[in-house]
Amino acid sequence: MHFDDLKKLLHLASTQNIQVTAAQLNITSGALSKTLKKTEQQLNIQLFDRVGRNLKINPHGEKFMVYAAKLVHEYQQMCSEFVGKNAKQVANITGPAVLLNYCLSDILPYLSGSHTEINIQAAYEGEALNKLAKNQANIAIVTDEALSDAASTAYEKISLGTTIFQLAVSSKHPSYVKSLSTPLMLDDVLAFPFACPVSSPFCGITRGLGSDGWLDDKNPRKIAFRSDDYNAMLMLIQQGHAVGYIPDFAIVSNGLKSLEIKDFAYDYEESFSFVFKPSEAHGWLNALADKLQHK
Repeated sequence: MHFDDLKKLLHLASTQNIQVTAAQLNITSGALSKTLKKTEQQLNIQLFDRVGRNLKINPHGEKFMVYAAKLVHEYQQMCSEFVGKNAKQVANITGPAVLLNYCLSDILPYLSGSHTEINIQAAYEGEALNKLAKNQANIAIVTDEALSDAASTAYEKISLGTTIFQLAVSSKHPSYVKSLSTPLMLDDVLAFPFACPVSSPFCGITRGLGSDGWLDDKNPRKIAFRSDDYNAMLMLIQQGHAVGYIPDFAIVSNGLKSLEIKDFAYDYEESFSFVFKPSEAHGWLNALADKLQHK
């Protein structure tokens, strides 16, 4: 059983489709089927149940893939330690788009180079950690809350920061113009329409009425816009159509203004981290982690 075979089977476990995996790996369906059959014969057990022409991974397969992911990860990092800096490395980074947009600028200077291929995949936190577990990603950028909900003992993390959600508007919005001459009260802001995400921009789960951490049960808003595209929601705020409750880094990076409210003290916080599976070998991933820890 070769490491290349394990990589093929890990990919097959993610698609559970011979044709799709074969096409994405640029091999024939027949060759992939032979690899699966040969492995199952060596193990004397089936990893996938055959349901008509389809595959469905079974409990034996799920357990096998956990071991396979660990072996492939260690093998790749071991090779990385010895091949030298001029060898091509592939870095797969995943996480919610809103965190990737902010955090990549801190990571890429330590990673980018002529011999590094960087693949960036936006995914909600649950999917991002799932990709990390299955060796489909090397790095996940997620909130610490997501890690507390996951079986995180196999991961290490490096804190990248904390964001505080704040009320955000464009510089032309009436509330901001008024704030330049007189202190704003919460009722002043609640008189304007709000834009909210349909689901949390981090985990993709509906969290409360606006899914943005705002306590609508205590301070109900007029939600005029809901969007499942965070960038579209930011555009509505930028154009002055609405007020938003968004991370402070998104306010700065999108040229928005933060509103200071005299009688509003609630702050919704999220901490986020660089998450990876450690390795015994000092390959490119551990080297990157060392640089981030000592920057």
